[in-house]
Amino acid sequence: MTPTQFTAKTRNLAKSIGLNAQLVQRHFMMDRLVEQISESKYKNDFILKGGLLLGSKYGIDRRTTIDIDTTFRNSKLTKEKLKNIFKELTSKPTKEGIVFSVQEIKETREIDFYPGFQIKLIAHLEKIRVPFKLDVTTGDSIYPEVDIHHHQLMFEDKKVEIPAYPTEQIIAEKLSATFNFGTDNSRLKDYYDLFAIRKLENIDMKELYKSVRNTFTKRGDNKPLSFYYEREIEKIKGSGYLEKLWDKYRSVNSFANSISFADTVNGVAYLMQIVIKIENQERKQ
Repeated sequence: MTPTQFTAKTRNLAKSIGLNAQLVQRHFMMDRLVEQISESKYKNDFILKGGLLLGSKYGIDRRTTIDIDTTFRNSKLTKEKLKNIFKELTSKPTKEGIVFSVQEIKETREIDFYPGFQIKLIAHLEKIRVPFKLDVTTGDSIYPEVDIHHHQLMFEDKKVEIPAYPTEQIIAEKLSATFNFGTDNSRLKDYYDLFAIRKLENIDMKELYKSVRNTFTKRGDNKPLSFYYEREIEKIKGSGYLEKLWDKYRSVNSFANSISFADTVNGVAYLMQIVIKIENQERKQ
C-alpha cells in the first residue's frame, strides 16, 4: 500500500462514517499490530479488551479509541520481557510495508486497578507516521472464560483470531470503576459503553452478576453491591461536573451526540439494579 492509497482510503472511510480521518488512520495501524500479534507465537498471551475490542464488535462508527488495551496471561511479565516481545513483533514490516517502532515502555497502574505497562509506538508507512499506545495489564481476574474474538481487518476481507474479554467482564470492570470513583470519575467513555453494550448485546445477567461480584471483591470491595450503588448513584445523577464532561465527550464523538447524560446514568443504574437483585436473591437462599 502506498502512502497515497492509505491516505485516500482512510479519508474516504472517515467521511462516509462521520469520523476524523486521523482516528481512522490510527485504527488502521492498530489493526495491523493486532494482526501481527495474532500471527505470532504470542497470540494466546495477549487478551484484547477496551475500546478497540468494542469498536471491532460494534463498528468504529459506534466506538473509537486512541490506543490498544490488552492484558497479558500465561507467564510473569517484566519490562525487559515486554521489550524483547515487541522487538520480535516489530522486527518485520507488515504486508502493506508498515514498520512499527517502539518509542518507550513504562510501568503503570491504570485506573482499572491492575499493574502493567504502557508502550508508545509509531507506525511508519514511508513518510507517514502514526503514533499510538498499547497498554498491557497483568493480574486481571476474568470471568467468564476468555472468548476467541474474530477481528475484522479494515479494508480487507479477512478476520484474525485473538483472545478477548467476555462482555460480562467488560461491563463488570466499568461498573466497578463507576461506583468506586463516583463523581471523581473522568472516564465518560465508560458511561457510553455501559449504555451502548446493553443496547447492542444480549447479556446473560446471571453470568454478569458473577463477574461483577468477582471484580468488586478482587478490588477490595467486599460489601453487598447495594452499598456501593446507594452510596454513589444520587451523587452521580446530580453531578454537574460529570454532566459537563459528558457534554464534552459527546461533542467530539458523533456516535454519542444524541444521548443525554441522564440516558447514560439510567443505563448504568439499570445494570447495577439487576445484579443487585440477583445478589439479594442468592443471599436469601
